[in-house]
Amino acid sequence: MKRKVLSAVLCTSMIAGLVAGGAISASASEGEKTTIRMTYWNSEDTVAAMLEYLAEAVPDVEIEYQFIDNSNYETIVDTQLSAGEGPDIICETVGSVLKHQKLGYLEPLNDLGALYSDAGTSILSYDGNVYALPGISWFEGIFFNKALFEENGIKLPKTFDEYIAVCKQFEELGIQPLAAGLKSWEPMLKNSMAYVAAEYLSTEEGKSFGEKYRNGEVTMDGTWNPYLEKWSEMITEGIYTIDMTGIDHDQALEQFAAGDAAMFCSGPWDLDAIKAKNPELTLDMMPFYGSSESDGWLIGGPGFGFAVNANSPNKEAAMKIAEAISTPEGQRAMWENNQGGSSYLGDVSFELPDEYASAATALAAGNVYCPWNDWGAAASAHMTYGTEFQSYLLGEQDLSTTLQNIDAAVQELLEK
Repeated sequence: MKRKVLSAVLCTSMIAGLVAGGAISASASEGEKTTIRMTYWNSEDTVAAMLEYLAEAVPDVEIEYQFIDNSNYETIVDTQLSAGEGPDIICETVGSVLKHQKLGYLEPLNDLGALYSDAGTSILSYDGNVYALPGISWFEGIFFNKALFEENGIKLPKTFDEYIAVCKQFEELGIQPLAAGLKSWEPMLKNSMAYVAAEYLSTEEGKSFGEKYRNGEVTMDGTWNPYLEKWSEMITEGIYTIDMTGIDHDQALEQFAAGDAAMFCSGPWDLDAIKAKNPELTLDMMPFYGSSESDGWLIGGPGFGFAVNANSPNKEAAMKIAEAISTPEGQRAMWENNQGGSSYLGDVSFELPDEYASAATALAAGNVYCPWNDWGAAASAHMTYGTEFQSYLLGEQDLSTTLQNIDAAVQELLEK
C-alpha cells in the first residue's frame, strides 16, 4: 500500500520534547476535560473527520493529536514507552504491536476486539489477546476494463481456472490480458499470496500458519508448495512473462489506462491516476480467486491499529475513545478521510464508488488479508519474497529453492 505520509520532519526541539515528554498529566478536576495524547505517523488531515466525531461523542475527553514523522516515529514512541510514559493512544504497525505487547506496554482490548472480524484482529493479536483495534483497511484487487469484457462477451471469472481461461480468451483476440510491471517485486508477491490466502490461509488448516511461521514452528517450503505450483500457471500460461521484468508500475498503469490491456492489479491509490490518463475508461475491480468458487479475496489489511498504553494515567479516558472508535459512527468518520478502504467492525460497510462494484462481495465478507502481516518482526521479508519470485520467473531457481530462500530471510529477521 502506498501510505499517505508527509515528508515533513519534526524540528530538533520538538523531537527532544517528545522524547523527554511523557503522558500528559490529565487527571482533571470535576467538570474539566481529561486530555489524552494520540500519536500517528500520518498527518492530522488523514483522521480529521474521526477527531471531530470523537470530540462530539466523548465530550469529557480532549485529544491532543501529535503527528510524528515516519522516519522518527518508532524511535520516539519506543523511548517514551520504555520510560513508562508515552502517548495514551498509540497508532501501531503490525510489527510494533508485536514488540510492544512483548514488553508489556499495551493494554489488552479483548472485549472491543471481539466486535471486529478475525481478518482485522488476527494480525494484531498475540497469545490469545487483542492488543490493537484495526483501522480502515487498504486493499488491492484486479482492475478490469469493462468495455473490453462486454464488447467481447467475456464473463467475469469466479475461480482461478476461470481467470486463466479469461486471460487466454483475450490473448486469442490479440488483447494483452494483464498489464504488469514486474520490474517491481510487488505484483507477483500480492498475486501469488492472494491465491494462497484463498486456497489455504483462509481455511481451518491454514489460518494458524502465520502465527506458527513467526514462532519458527513451520516453514513456507513444504507447506505452500502445492498452492504455488498451481498458481505458477500465471507463468506457464504466459500471463506473467520475462519481458514484463523490464516494465515498471507506472508503465503498466499507462498501458491499462490506454486500453491496451484488459486488467491491471492495483488498489484505490491508483484510481485517480488511471482516470486522469483516460477519463473515458470504464473500469471495475474484481477480487482474486482460488480454485473453488467463492466471494474472492483481496490483498490488504489494516493500515494501522489503535492501541492503549498499559501505563497510561488516563487509561479510562483512552478506553472511552477506543470504544467510540469501535462504533459504526466512529468507523464511518475514520473512513471519511480514507475512502476506498473498508472496515473490519461487525457488519459495517461503506458505499464504495462504482469502480469497486465487483469487489463489493469480497469486501463485505471481510475477505481482505495481508499474509506477511502475520510474520511479526519478519514482516519486511515480504520484499524478499517478491524478489525471489522474480528470480523464479526468470528461471534462475525452482520453487522449492525460492521458498527456502524466503524462509532463510524470515528466520534471520526473527533471530535478530
